Amino acid sequence: MSIKSSVVCLFLVGFLSSCSINNVQQTTVSKKDQFEQTFAEQCVEKEVRNSINKDNDRLRFAKPCSCIAKRIANRLPEREMDKFLLEHKITHTLTMSFDKAAYFCVQNVTRPKTRYLVGKKPIVSK
Repeated sequence: MSIKSSVVCLFLVGFLSSCSINNVQQTTVSKKDQFEQTFAEQCVEKEVRNSINKDNDRLRFAKPCSCIAKRIANRLPEREMDKFLLEHKITHTLTMSFDKAAYFCVQNVTRPKTRYLVGKKPIVSK
């Protein structure tokens, strides 16, 4: 084998192996994005299921659900994402991750004001 053909073979091997690494990274990133989008949509739908004003509530829950989905996706193993996306299973790890992410994402969200005084007795004039 000549030096020229050896260099060409090394170039091809290097190029092909770098392509496969990039494909794996792109697959992981796109799976993460797909998980975030799907999870956030399901979260919003679950929150507005029994709502009276679904349009307003969709807007109100979009940000916290997106935050929760991003936090979960950063820490969730790819195998757990596959179970959620492909098999539609909610694993124990996903549930635990949801609880932690929800606590973080929802603690600074202001709650909508209500017309009623919850837990307080109304002032009665005599």
